[in-house]
Amino acid sequence: MTKNDKLKQILRKDRQHTKQNNAYCFLPGNCLPEETAGEGFLGALQGYLKRFGGLYYFLLHTLGPVISSSAFRKAIKHCLTEYNSDDAVIVNIGSGPQHFKGRRDIINIDLFAFDEIDIVADADDLPIEDHSVDLIINVAMLEHVVDPAAIVKEMQRILKPNGKILAYAPFIVPYHAAPHDFHRWTEQGLARLFSRFEYLDIKVGCGPTSGLLYVLEEWLAIFFSFGCKPIHDILFIVFMIILSPLKLLDFFLEKLPFASIIASGFMVVAGNDKTK
Repeated sequence: MTKNDKLKQILRKDRQHTKQNNAYCFLPGNCLPEETAGEGFLGALQGYLKRFGGLYYFLLHTLGPVISSSAFRKAIKHCLTEYNSDDAVIVNIGSGPQHFKGRRDIINIDLFAFDEIDIVADADDLPIEDHSVDLIINVAMLEHVVDPAAIVKEMQRILKPNGKILAYAPFIVPYHAAPHDFHRWTEQGLARLFSRFEYLDIKVGCGPTSGLLYVLEEWLAIFFSFGCKPIHDILFIVFMIILSPLKLLDFFLEKLPFASIIASGFMVVAGNDKTK
């Protein structure tokens, strides 16, 4: 089954849409990727780089302060392997301009019609049939919505009874608009947010060094910029590049018992099947 076949299978027939940049657009107005990040030089640079998805994520993973934990990487690999059949339906809610390597079958959903997006819609009102999705991926998106609980409820609605959710949410990170930023979660907070599911597994998704570096880079940029926003943004990039290699310490620290106390974020695997 092609991705287009899967889209036709899961999209609700009673919802009106337009086509923008080859995406099914269920939002009014212009949904092309404009003003997708915060304000100032840093936001403008991020917004520009998002137009080149592969380059953007390469720079983010290479030079950014945060590195995924081994548990998170294994969970992604396991989920993508588990749902690798031709008829498996996978959606990535809040994907941004991202593709998982070798998996062009994944249906990307976002507020903006990037080149990589298939559906443009609000995540709390998805134009998707009930119980039609096998796997939902949701990475670093819930902090950017006003009502995360409504998003999780919508995930449960579209998920098949034996389906699975793989999510990531931040804990220790500075403010980062995309285009807004509202929430952070502890491990207990995420357990409460996803409590409607029968199966729930929460682990460190990005370790304590990632959290420390992200905050430290922001602190240094604030201190040395003396209140000048353009200087702050440039210094943040400079400190990010200089300090980036230190995040590799998380390969060790993420495995320690107290890593969750100041973890940068947590991964969540959830589903309605207790055996998952």
